[in-house]
Amino acid sequence: MVITARSNSSSPKGARPINMNKDLPQVVRLLERVFGESVRDGQQIFSPGGLADTPAFLWRLNVNMNRLSPGFVWEENGRIVGNVTLLPSRPASRFLVANVAVHPDYRRRGIARLLMNEVLADIRQRNGRTALLQVDKDNTAAVTLYRELGFESLGHMTHWRTTSTRLRLIQADDAAATWDDPAPSIRPLANHLWSEAYDLDRLAVPAAFDWPDVLPANNYKRPWWQRLVDFLNGRHVEVWATQNQQQQVNGLAAIYGELGQPHYLKIRVHPDWQGKLERPLLAKLLRRLDYLSRRNIRIDHPDDDETMNKLLREANFTIKRTLTHMRLRL
Repeated sequence: MVITARSNSSSPKGARPINMNKDLPQVVRLLERVFGESVRDGQQIFSPGGLADTPAFLWRLNVNMNRLSPGFVWEENGRIVGNVTLLPSRPASRFLVANVAVHPDYRRRGIARLLMNEVLADIRQRNGRTALLQVDKDNTAAVTLYRELGFESLGHMTHWRTTSTRLRLIQADDAAATWDDPAPSIRPLANHLWSEAYDLDRLAVPAAFDWPDVLPANNYKRPWWQRLVDFLNGRHVEVWATQNQQQQVNGLAAIYGELGQPHYLKIRVHPDWQGKLERPLLAKLLRRLDYLSRRNIRIDHPDDDETMNKLLREANFTIKRTLTHMRLRL
C-alpha cells in the first residue's frame, strides 16, 4: 500500500523535477517510509507524524527544507514513489546526491537507476565535476547500481553513538603497549598551530569524505571574535593536540557542541603515530565530557581503524550505521 496523497500533476508515470510547493509532504512521507526518522543526508529534519501533516505552503518556511531541493521525483498515477535529492556543496563544482528512495512496492523496476540518470545529467548541466554520495555499507544492490553508473568506492565511515549515562571512561595508558615513547602531553591547540592542525586533519581523512561541505582551511583558526560568536550562539568548541619531538602536531582531539544537538567528537592521528595516540586522546575527550552538559554523544570515524573501533567499544559506544562513501568524476 502506498501511503502518499495524490498530486495535482497530470503526468501518469515518470521522473520529473520536484515541485517544492506541492511535492514536499509526499516526499517526506516516502523518506519516512524508506529511511525512518532521518533522511539519508544525515540531517534530521522531521519526526514521524510531525511535519508530514503540515500544510504544503508552510513547508517553505522551515529552515531545513532547502536540504530537499533541488531534485527529482518518480510519479505514477499521481503518487510520488521515488525521490533523489541534489545538494549543492563547496566548492561549487562539487555536488552531493542524497535521499535516493523508492517505495518498497515499486522496487526492481529500474526507477532508482532512471532517477540517478536524471540527477547526474542535471549535475553535468550545472558544470559539476564531482558527484558524491553515501550508502549503507550492507546495501549491496545500491552499491552495485552506483558502481555500474561509474561511482568508485572511497572507503567507509562508521557512525558511533552513546549517551552520557552509558559512557564509560577509559584509561589514558595502555598496559599492553611496547613502545618506549613517553606519555604524550595533550594541550589545548595553540592559536599559531591552526594550519598544522588542518594539514593533519586532511592527511588523516581525505576531503572526499567531508559531508556536506569540504572542511574549510581555517577550520582550526579561532580568533577571539569567533569564540565570542560561538559563546553567544550556544556553541561549544574545544580542540586538544599532541606534538612530536620536533614540535609538530601529530594528534588532534576535538569536542563540538551546539544547543539541542549531541556532542560531536573527532580524533585525528598522523599515520606515523597510529596505534600510539588514539587511547590518550579519546581518554582526554571522555574526561572533558564530564564537565559539559549531559547529552548524547556521537563520533564518525573511518571503519578500517581497528584501534579506534576497539577503544570506542571499550568506552561503551555502539554502531549506528556504517556508510560507504562513493565518488563519480564527471
